Amino acid sequence: MRNRVLAAVSTFVLAAAFPAVAGAGWRSSHDPGFFTSVPALLTPLAPGSSVTPIISVGDMVGGAKFESLPDGIALRDGKKGTVQAYVNHETSLVPFPATRSDFTNAMVSRLTLNEDTAGVLAIDEAIPSWANFQRFCSSFLVGKEQGFRREILFTNEEARDLVYRTGPAWPLNEPADPREPEQAGVVVALDIKSGDWRPIYGMGRHNHENSVAIPGYKHRRVVLSGDDTFDAPSSQLYLYSARKGKDVWRDRGTLYAFVSDVPAVNDYGDLSMGSVSGHFIPVPRMIATGKRADGTDVNSADFGYTPPPAGIPDGPQWVLEQWSNSMNVFQFIRIEDIAYDRRHENVVYLADSGEPRALADPTTGRLRRGPSGTIGPWPNGRIWKMVLDRHDPLEVKSLSVLVNADPLGAGNPAAMHQADNVETTKRSLLVQEDPGSHNYGTPAKIWRYDFKTGSFTVVAAVSHAAHPGNPLGSWESSGIVDASEFFGPGTFLVDVQAHAWEIETAPSPTPPVTYMREAGQLLLLRLPGA
Repeated sequence: MRNRVLAAVSTFVLAAAFPAVAGAGWRSSHDPGFFTSVPALLTPLAPGSSVTPIISVGDMVGGAKFESLPDGIALRDGKKGTVQAYVNHETSLVPFPATRSDFTNAMVSRLTLNEDTAGVLAIDEAIPSWANFQRFCSSFLVGKEQGFRREILFTNEEARDLVYRTGPAWPLNEPADPREPEQAGVVVALDIKSGDWRPIYGMGRHNHENSVAIPGYKHRRVVLSGDDTFDAPSSQLYLYSARKGKDVWRDRGTLYAFVSDVPAVNDYGDLSMGSVSGHFIPVPRMIATGKRADGTDVNSADFGYTPPPAGIPDGPQWVLEQWSNSMNVFQFIRIEDIAYDRRHENVVYLADSGEPRALADPTTGRLRRGPSGTIGPWPNGRIWKMVLDRHDPLEVKSLSVLVNADPLGAGNPAAMHQADNVETTKRSLLVQEDPGSHNYGTPAKIWRYDFKTGSFTVVAAVSHAAHPGNPLGSWESSGIVDASEFFGPGTFLVDVQAHAWEIETAPSPTPPVTYMREAGQLLLLRLPGA
């Protein structure tokens, strides 16, 4: 989600009525850039904090539109006083729910920002809609810090739909169609220099929220990714390892899954206090890629597994899920984002959103999903802390709970509600919420965990003032990235997804599906001391 390319900083003071951000003024473009007229969709709550709305969904810059559902953000130094912001769009032409569709498949927008003002100078597409990827969530930009010679953006499909990768992605046509559909759920790698992109099937076919490269391992490249499953509780943590960065790009690595060293401590419900050690075990290549030798998708019959229940596609994601259960892989509830500690890079934080329907199953010794309306013991979620061995990332020294919001109960405004995206600095862990309907009533918040004091406080909240009427909590702040190297100490880029605030609708050729463009916004958040 971030790149550590240092920007030159000067003491030039911008004496104009533009947002006050610290940057390399002497290098900056004379054009302050575009700023949205839509009021800020985020309210700062920490002492001395502020927000600047930059661009909203539907805004046009140079003939290019800022698309809906902005999510993961990655930053890098641009040219002549500019910053490049890569912004994911969690869009899909596959209806979700069954009556609505976005206007595009998933995209990655590249925004050129003025380093003095954070205004938008240009927008173009780094990965276009016609690439036929679905629902890009978080992203992570790797470079020399993580052992990669070339900058590569990892972006991730949080999807399990069956889609075509060429021509129209959806709907699926009659069996006579010569195109072979495949199940979404891949990591997509974008080479920043060349502009090429490709799926990395070996990183596993599942609902990827983010794929984060962990620095500090000289003789191998290490990338962690969690399963942001639609069928919680049934999530696992995976590690992809390859000798060099170019081997990751060429998919010549190995996928591993996390297993506890104590067989009876094998899921979220087994560990609320204390810690457990563990290790990563290899995933068979055909299960990891989800591909047969002829390039077609595997299914449960290839391995003698039980076919999935109605509504779940019988494909690579189901195969990986059944394999993980057969190997007693540790079952989280729903792993969302991942970030490593900036002081101790072998320490990793995992956001787990929890699930009110999750229940303990004494028969299987695993968690199971209860019926709709269930409010079980884990409705709010946790932040996990994982300590990897400094020399061998396949060995886990400890897994423990850093923040446990479940004991406060569902509907409690004092609790963290469904941890989603996370970011770290040397001082702080920032956590964004994506509340479930059982926690509606308060707006989605951004929390700060202070590494020095251990305090966990709210620093910002989503504002519904621009379009009141939607339930508080139904909107979310999504991607967050430390922007201090570009816009001054304590600055972050954040976006907001304003669910069910449609700014454009259009009928589709296949009623009753309707195209809808949902509101959202990219903002600059300043948190002094964070």
